[in-house]
Amino acid sequence: MINADQLEETTVPIARSTRGLLAALAVATALGGALAPVATASPTTDLTVSVHDPLAPAVREYRLTCDPDGGTHPRPTEACEAIRKSPDAVKPPPPTANCYDRVFGPQRAKVSGVLSGVEVASTFSRVNSCEEDRWQAWLPVWG
Repeated sequence: MINADQLEETTVPIARSTRGLLAALAVATALGGALAPVATASPTTDLTVSVHDPLAPAVREYRLTCDPDGGTHPRPTEACEAIRKSPDAVKPPPPTANCYDRVFGPQRAKVSGVLSGVEVASTFSRVNSCEEDRWQAWLPVWG
């Protein structure tokens, strides 16, 4: 059994040694934080975008990354914002969709890569009203 005299004797040396330990721990933590490698965020979206316009001289191709926004796209922030607003535009319309036949333009596009962490490969065209809705939702993506 411990009496009060023994308790006081044991707490004084522990308190003194704790001060030194806390100071050493603070220094080690500061050095550890300074020496720790900096983590770089990898984009959650990394796409290759190819746009074919028969009226243009060549196919345009871009790399687009989002979160952080970048790549070779001329306006990555606007393109990524369009993707964030309409991520489902990457999916083709269901076969039962009620689309009216009207060609809105000869342009076509392909998108492949990773979209919000999911592998995708999709084509876009302007051959009917449903496809045109998809095209317009991602208009900034086409550059």
